[in-house]
Amino acid sequence: MATIPPFVAKGTRIGQKQTVKAKKVVWIPVGSGEVTQFSDHEVTIAGQISILGYSGNMNIYLRLLDEDAAAASGPCVLRLNKHEDPQAVYRVNKGVLTVQATLGQYKQAISITPCDGGTQTECKLTGRVNETVHLEPVR
Repeated sequence: MATIPPFVAKGTRIGQKQTVKAKKVVWIPVGSGEVTQFSDHEVTIAGQISILGYSGNMNIYLRLLDEDAAAASGPCVLRLNKHEDPQAVYRVNKGVLTVQATLGQYKQAISITPCDGGTQTECKLTGRVNETVHLEPVR
């Protein structure tokens, strides 16, 4: 249950380029990135994004600390750019991996699930920032 690959696009791999899309009437590209680290319990994506008045780096790091494939919840580390919560927690429910973290002084949840038949990864942010983006592998 608690490994990262089931919650991201099929075929995700190190070195894979990603287009970041947000829905503004239709899904439009708002950034790009590259998967720089990927395993059962750890993923890193580095890139650039321009969304919600922010234009700059997009660096995401997630590590499931318990490394327990059978766990439905547990401790993790989440870092978005310079903001990191080494005491974040994750939960798996109904095919979605949700991370609860405090970034800076704000609570933020990020729910990750495959979408479009497993060809993309949906990241839904709720809390201080409310936005849904899709990471689409560049073919």
